[in-house]
Amino acid sequence: MTIQQMKYFIAVADSGSISEAAKRLYAAQSSVSSAIKEIEFYYGITAFSRESKGACLTKEGEELLIEFKGILTRLEFLDEKYLGKHRSYQGFSVSAQHHICGMDSFISAINSVEGETYEFGFYECKTLEILERVDRGMDDLGIIFFSGQRREQMMQEFRNRHLTYHHLSYKKAHIYLSQTHPLAKYQEIPMEELEQYPYVAYDRTSEANLAYTDRAPFLRLKKIIYVSDRASTYSLLRWCNGFVVGSGYHSSDRYYSDIVCRPLQNGIDLDVGWVAKNKRILPEIAGRFINLMASRELGREEQ
Repeated sequence: MTIQQMKYFIAVADSGSISEAAKRLYAAQSSVSSAIKEIEFYYGITAFSRESKGACLTKEGEELLIEFKGILTRLEFLDEKYLGKHRSYQGFSVSAQHHICGMDSFISAINSVEGETYEFGFYECKTLEILERVDRGMDDLGIIFFSGQRREQMMQEFRNRHLTYHHLSYKKAHIYLSQTHPLAKYQEIPMEELEQYPYVAYDRTSEANLAYTDRAPFLRLKKIIYVSDRASTYSLLRWCNGFVVGSGYHSSDRYYSDIVCRPLQNGIDLDVGWVAKNKRILPEIAGRFINLMASRELGREEQ
């Protein structure tokens, strides 16, 4: 297994086509195709399903892609640390659940950089994907929230992955919906009123892993719509009277000005915090980002 083969694999996964990946890499198509076959033979799996429209990752291929990206990210980090590149590196990478704080502070952190060179990353992910990305070194830290009912399970998951959880604040569970939604008139939304409306969820997983999904355990759900991105979510909130549950953070982006959030009546507290690899020393600017988040978006811990 070579680094070049990993890069070929990632390029095919990103482009969805061996020929397109070869063009992007200025490589022979036969070289890229051979690299994929050698990887599949080496691990004894089928990483891509070949279709008329291109190459699509299988489940095993998706898992291998995460591993390869994690390895290359670590190698890039080592190059920066030990090869003495003639530039002052600034930046960090963070993954976060949907509808949680972080973006405004992330923007402030970027705008505070005075150097000519930086590298930042912000990825909205499912809960387990956040833990996997941080565990594999793809991101410096992950921002998450969970209910008290899931605390013990989450803490065990952190221990299993050698992650440290840093509590930031307790926030009331909030409902996000369109300003035209029938329930938007409430200052606090009664839980029983939500049953007739579609619940929009990002994390679809097995019953055994419900602890790590964004499914709200305190709600009775009759209608559920699964999505993979925020744009789809807001379309469903705007046009299907859908709703999502979050920490109450609301982006300052004007595009979302028609989306409102209301506290859930008699709702539970959500534990909001961040995770990082045990004993990992974060970049200085990442610490600045965390402080901004804690003081400006979340407020200091509510007692």
